[in-house]
Amino acid sequence: MPTAAVPSGIEGVTAQWLSEAIGVPVHDVRAEQIAMDTGFSSLLYRVHVTGEGPPGQGLPASVIVKLPADSDARGAMEMMGGYSREVAFYRDVAKRAPTGTPAVHAALMAQDGSDFVIVLEDLRDWDNVDHLAGLTLDQTRLVIAELAALHAWSAEPSNAALRQSFPRIDTPMMRDVLPAVFAQGWQVYRERSGSDVTPAVIRHAERFAQRASTALRVLTEHDTLVHGDIRADNVFFSADRCKIVDYQMTARGVGAVDIGYLVSQGLPTSDRSGRDESLVQDYVDAVTSRGVRGYGFDAAWRHYRFAVAYMMVLPVVALVGWDVLPERSRRLCLTLTDRAAATFDEIDATEVFDD
Repeated sequence: MPTAAVPSGIEGVTAQWLSEAIGVPVHDVRAEQIAMDTGFSSLLYRVHVTGEGPPGQGLPASVIVKLPADSDARGAMEMMGGYSREVAFYRDVAKRAPTGTPAVHAALMAQDGSDFVIVLEDLRDWDNVDHLAGLTLDQTRLVIAELAALHAWSAEPSNAALRQSFPRIDTPMMRDVLPAVFAQGWQVYRERSGSDVTPAVIRHAERFAQRASTALRVLTEHDTLVHGDIRADNVFFSADRCKIVDYQMTARGVGAVDIGYLVSQGLPTSDRSGRDESLVQDYVDAVTSRGVRGYGFDAAWRHYRFAVAYMMVLPVVALVGWDVLPERSRRLCLTLTDRAAATFDEIDATEVFDD
């Protein structure tokens, strides 16, 4: 659909427009908004489809349509290039990379960058994880294998030009803005969580703004594509398969950015505790089996510890909006910070910093 107009809202996703998008004649569409309590940076719709031929024979019964948010979050995503990153991933990467993603029917960006639309396979029959409950160990290992496939594939010399279309993870937002706001979110966490925090974690939080630049330098030592926001609820499971969604934070960096974030915040502490090293070894084995050479456990463990130390910024900064956050979002941010802090302490991540 290189010449198709990008709809400015769900009302533009007509039967005629969708016929072009999925390449099958569509007679009628019916849209319902979904994920209203979890999706803030975009609007998500399940669009039910009727047309020629029964569902499953070229015509899906429904598709997922993703459009820009109509809130303040839109400005933030545009500033970070989140919409353009996700369109680029689904348009240029998803069909090539050996990692599980929903089938992509369309991924389009308006020429002026003001609007976008993504039409994806509807994973309604797959299991979506409750981020608050967290992943199981088996689910975590499945996701690690999928991420390793993406990381190893993207690191191949033949994909260098494709990688360069994505920013490095040390964007101004990640390098300057989020670390500057961390202290505000940390104060909310200490006031609201009631959790015991060790001296090592408190010291890290007090020095986070200074340590962030050190961590990001390390986390850009390799040039691979990382998901960047591999939350538990961004993964769908079916038996021994998984598919990953939401690529608005896709960037270039070391693969351990994803592994550190996934393990330290996606797993309940009781399930993760004592298993960090084995999970990092699983990752090293997976990328090695995909052809990556010269990347052993010691290097991956160092990257993992820096990733755990830095990626706690995401739930902490989200707490700055405590007064307007829904109750579930408050509990989620507190829980993810609890998990990140416990991981940081257990793996002695403070040791990797020189200060």
